Amino acid sequence: MMCEDDTPRRLSVKELARLATERLARLRADGAELSPVVNSSRKLAANFWGSAWMRHLACCEAGGLCLAPGRTLLRHGCVLDLHIGPGQITALVSADELYEVQLRLSPLSDEQLEQLRAACSGKIHSLVSLLEGKVDAAVLTQLCAPEDGLLPEPAEWHMNCTCPDWAEPCAHAAAAIYAAGTLIDADPMLLFRLRSLEPSALLAAPQVPCADTSFDSAALSSVFGIELDVMP
Repeated sequence: MMCEDDTPRRLSVKELARLATERLARLRADGAELSPVVNSSRKLAANFWGSAWMRHLACCEAGGLCLAPGRTLLRHGCVLDLHIGPGQITALVSADELYEVQLRLSPLSDEQLEQLRAACSGKIHSLVSLLEGKVDAAVLTQLCAPEDGLLPEPAEWHMNCTCPDWAEPCAHAAAAIYAAGTLIDADPMLLFRLRSLEPSALLAAPQVPCADTSFDSAALSSVFGIELDVMP
């Protein structure tokens, strides 16, 4: 929509919601199978990993990343479709037009993986406790560390959107990032899928060297004052 001076007019939240509803209905009528994401709650997340994702985004925003327009789009039903796969998020976001968003993540480095495994080794005893965030506080600190944890830093995202906005992230990419956090809140396995990490890799106990079961018969004889017959 244009103003009299040919500059785009900012849509109200009611207009955004109406357009999103109309487009979703039209796409479904045309046979499209869509998975819309809507989250109008104040906190946006209720469980551990979803809350950690949202807190991380809040820290990124405090550091200068513009994400607030994405929250607005999410809360008004503008994320019409979103899927999380290994290393990527794809979304369909409604705004003044309908935009396709693709977000790709750099894979965790070997060093990051080793640090995570070392921090978790032998300290996480079940997949359920890991997914619920009910493990040792030091482990959770490492898993959520800004630079070396599972939550992606802004520099790790590679963003593409069909909108003409050159900002990174644009409002539509920001909406996809927030929507991904909503899905992760409901299913934490999606975070591990996004990071291409099998959570069972963090459950393995440390390898303990086998104890040396050999003994010195001469030393034992000296201690007990007897002679020991050692079977061959």
